[in-house]
Amino acid sequence: MMQSDVSRLSNEEIKVILREADAIIAQGRRRFVLRSKGAGEKKILQLGLDRCPVYGYFKSEKLDDIMQKIDWMIDHDIIEI
Repeated sequence: MMQSDVSRLSNEEIKVILREADAIIAQGRRRFVLRSKGAGEKKILQLGLDRCPVYGYFKSEKLDDIMQKIDWMIDHDIIEI
């Protein structure tokens, strides 16, 4: 896991990531990030993962920044991969 530069997440960001995690728990961390970004990756669309209500919430952010937010939640024992 990469060292996170994120020092704190807003309550809304935590809720969004938890909602996303609930829907994609078995799909892996990278796909989790791509889905949070709203990427139209073929496998995401095939699995219907784009139908999650928070799909694309972080679309204006860089993939590395989204990964750091997810890593922050893992590091703080909020989610497990």
